[in-house]
Amino acid sequence: MKRNKSMIWVGLTMAVSVALSGCFAESKATPQTEKSVDETVTKSVPEHEDTTLLSSAGEIESVGEMMTYDLSLFFADQTPMIAPEHLVDTRIVYTYTTGEATHEVFVYDTEQASNQSIYKTSKTIGNLVGIDDELVWLEYDMIEGEAFAWTIFRMKMSETKPTELYEGISAFQTSLPYVVTSEDGFMWVDYVASETVTTSSLVQYSPTIGSVEALRTYTLQEGEKRDGEYAFDYRGGINGGIVHQSLFIRGDKTTRLVSIDGSFDEEMGALIDFGMGTDYVALGKEGRTEFVSKSSSQTFEYRGSQTKITFDAFRFLDDDRILFREGMNRLLIADLGQESVATLPNTSGTTSKPIYVDGRVAYGVLKEDGLITFNTIQVD
Repeated sequence: MKRNKSMIWVGLTMAVSVALSGCFAESKATPQTEKSVDETVTKSVPEHEDTTLLSSAGEIESVGEMMTYDLSLFFADQTPMIAPEHLVDTRIVYTYTTGEATHEVFVYDTEQASNQSIYKTSKTIGNLVGIDDELVWLEYDMIEGEAFAWTIFRMKMSETKPTELYEGISAFQTSLPYVVTSEDGFMWVDYVASETVTTSSLVQYSPTIGSVEALRTYTLQEGEKRDGEYAFDYRGGINGGIVHQSLFIRGDKTTRLVSIDGSFDEEMGALIDFGMGTDYVALGKEGRTEFVSKSSSQTFEYRGSQTKITFDAFRFLDDDRILFREGMNRLLIADLGQESVATLPNTSGTTSKPIYVDGRVAYGVLKEDGLITFNTIQVD
């Protein structure tokens, strides 16, 4: 499905880290670097009576069988930060910029210890996601007037040429789309903007029926006093998706976090990241993370070791166990049933955002000595 380029106007560039394998950012809301701070958390009581503080359980002994794969051989004299973006059987899919004008999709086979490029482009690859053996990704490049032309492609791993799903042009200070997976397929937001009106449509591609459809459209009247709705961030989820949106009423602005299925709808300020499971919504904030019940007033909170530390990349392993990242070098698992948070074994390196596909976790680690590894965990 294509859109007429003359009808589509969308905005500014994606973060550089999204182009570089999606290691550190899923959206413009996620910070690109971590600042070292000495301030520590001293507050020991929750801000609200219905909030339970999660205790530290130390380093977890085992969450499942872990395997480590050394990819350093394939990057001689280089120290790139690469990250798994999809898992299929013994294959780990990731993207990498091999030169100023070459961007590639690679498949690392853990059984064969081989690394194969399956697709090349001169455009920048934004983010890539997959369901089973079907991959979907975004490509973009700069055109006139500081705008960006973008295209979303799909390709089965057995194929040699991708198929175009959607295309557009970004301008008027709205974001390039990024693709996320949901229960029913692949989703992104298509921004269509002018000087007077901006629409943001949540779009879904269903690989089972091969169709692209708009799930919901938000309309914002531009001007001195804005009026309407604008979807500025979003994530996929078990029950569809969840959208961080702005609501303007004659210039007055509020922000809300709203699930597509209506199971969660709360006023919500700035977030570093967020995610949604069956029973809880995870919120990454500066210095702490919260897990909010969708059916009651119960909230669990975990406070970081530093007041300025960030939390992101929430992966729901099951209803009440959530994997997430603290800063850029530590992965943790919250067990809400046990009211505790445990740390995965310390990798002593820069750690990518983890992915969770069909019962397996995967993430990349770059150590100071240049060692580049992919780690996988078969979750118990």
